[in-house]
Amino acid sequence: LERFGAQHIAIFTFTPEFAALTPEEFVERLVGAGDVRRVCVGEDFQFGRDRAGDVRRLAELGKTRGFVCDLAKPVTLDGQVVSSTRIRNALLAGDVENAARLLGRPYAVTGVVEHGSKRGRALGFPTMNLGVAPNRLLPRDGIYAVWAEVARKRVKAAASLGVRPTFGGGERKLEAYLLDWTGDVYGDRVRCEFHKRLRDELRFASAAELAEQINRDVEATRRLLA
Repeated sequence: LERFGAQHIAIFTFTPEFAALTPEEFVERLVGAGDVRRVCVGEDFQFGRDRAGDVRRLAELGKTRGFVCDLAKPVTLDGQVVSSTRIRNALLAGDVENAARLLGRPYAVTGVVEHGSKRGRALGFPTMNLGVAPNRLLPRDGIYAVWAEVARKRVKAAASLGVRPTFGGGERKLEAYLLDWTGDVYGDRVRCEFHKRLRDELRFASAAELAEQINRDVEATRRLLA
């Protein structure tokens, strides 16, 4: 954004309160963030509670609030419009590579490392349990090759997203085994970039079988992120 000349950035956190704003209240928040003279949105832009506002309504509100509404031409890839719906569908299918093509970067989530059950440690693969915001979109359950940003370093990691069926299932969690890392990361804020889905989350007959598969996942991750 800085390279494109942006001098001021206003970030609005999408909370239930924010989602409940009417189109008029949304615009009040927008113009209250700075001296807004021009607003650029996509042709299918909708805003406000229940998507009650559209580009026509935004232009009308702009006339009374002192800004002009510009429409950006849609971006296409493979003959289809790049949209948030298309990106979400790719993630929900576990196709993180296609999601990265649409986004122009790998999809990533950030969270704080929490204490877990330490089952990974018992298997010889101590994992970090990443506490992710409940409203954050996560890809389809499975095993992924990821890059983790830990203590200002990029570290290869094999990540498991799911309910751990070998141990009876439970709450959905994101766990990652950091390759070639020995430091303590509890309480640290870590960012994980999803690069490749390796396989489905599976139920194994024993912890030993699971450990053998994790070892294969680690080697696959090492090759993919080399």
